[in-house]
Amino acid sequence: MDHEALNLSRRKQIFTHISSYPGTYLREMEKALSLSVGDLQYHLQQLEKAELVTTLEDGRRKRYFTKEICIPDREVLSVIQLRTPRHIVLYLLDHPEARFKDLLAEFKFSKGTLSFHMKKLTNAELVVSTRIENEVSYRIKDELFMRQILTTYHAGFLDEAVNGFVDLWTEI
Repeated sequence: MDHEALNLSRRKQIFTHISSYPGTYLREMEKALSLSVGDLQYHLQQLEKAELVTTLEDGRRKRYFTKEICIPDREVLSVIQLRTPRHIVLYLLDHPEARFKDLLAEFKFSKGTLSFHMKKLTNAELVVSTRIENEVSYRIKDELFMRQILTTYHAGFLDEAVNGFVDLWTEI
């Protein structure tokens, strides 16, 4: 992309990082690019003003995306950029209708921690829960869409679990 706002090498470096890691946030960029927070904030504001990047607040963080990434993709990426929800999603793709106790056994979280993550995933409408008697089971709401997201943006996760999933999914 050839845009006047990208004439500065530092700004182009930031834009390239956001392109490579959609949904990245300020502190991640600070570490990855070895820039001060103030410098980074200034350049991010300039990229936003030039309408080259856009943001999405996930409740705790402001996540950055290039304009090319559509809103539904941004919403999913803002949730699965976090390692734990991403690994839960990968598990549910391999184990549809997994029960709460199955997830507890797999991830060895406390019940409260697992409940927190499952609530986050269900509130984001990525996961659907079903209660049968005393048990709750979970499944990915739209498996095909989730597989497409993971396949399309897998390079931005730096996660061997995602790479393994993508390798397996693309062989099918």
